[in-house]
Amino acid sequence: MRISEIMEKNIRKISIDKDRLLIDAIEMMKKQNLSTLLCTNDDKLAGILTERELADRLGSSKSKSIKASSLHVSTSMYYKPKIVSPKTELSEAAEIMLKEEVSGLPVMEDDKPVGLITYNEMTQICQKLDKISLNKIMTKKPITISISDRLIHARNILFDKNVSVLPVLDGENLIGLISEGMIARAFANFRNKVPGRHQEERLRYILVADAMKTDPPTLKENDSIGDAAKLLLEEGMRAIPIINDNDKLIGIVSKTDMVKLVKNNLKID
Repeated sequence: MRISEIMEKNIRKISIDKDRLLIDAIEMMKKQNLSTLLCTNDDKLAGILTERELADRLGSSKSKSIKASSLHVSTSMYYKPKIVSPKTELSEAAEIMLKEEVSGLPVMEDDKPVGLITYNEMTQICQKLDKISLNKIMTKKPITISISDRLIHARNILFDKNVSVLPVLDGENLIGLISEGMIARAFANFRNKVPGRHQEERLRYILVADAMKTDPPTLKENDSIGDAAKLLLEEGMRAIPIINDNDKLIGIVSKTDMVKLVKNNLKID
């Protein structure tokens, strides 16, 4: 399958000018359920902006004393991203995403952006896998974080371990999820509300509980990959926790897992 068959083609929906405010991009991502935006300059591709870059920029000590509403997209975007064409095979695009560790790729034709291919489109393809159970692809014993941990600690784990989502536990009980996007939005809200001179000190006191999604939907390991793909898209989530019959966390399945499947032409290793 070629990218042209499934890519998002509505450029207005998936792009933002690099001189727009960063807070506008954050709101746009949330509204459109996107983790990647094309960044443009006079309708030409200038780069991409991802939730990961936002979580990095807004949670960094280099951003101390800065309001998110004063930052522009150009301060956080990823310059010179890898690009693909409408004729690129979907499996090849998936391989590039995984290698470059990005959640979306600009689709270019005649030096113009004509679309965007993201984890969402890859996940859509996997909805047809309704005969293969999640235990074939899920991550067992996922990295977790406590509800009482600081948000900056969650951010650091995401970057150190190269994951996009962490299940949140209270003791041994699953009570939430925290993702790159949630962290980015929480930091943006914090930097807009707290005076610059107090930011460095108070940033350390934001807790995971202040930003997480509570009571996330869950799946069982015998549910199908197709079930997981549908739920990921319906809920607009990057990952779904997997629990056992005692409601204890035993794994997690993510859109990254779906991209790996597409890379392998929907075949299980």
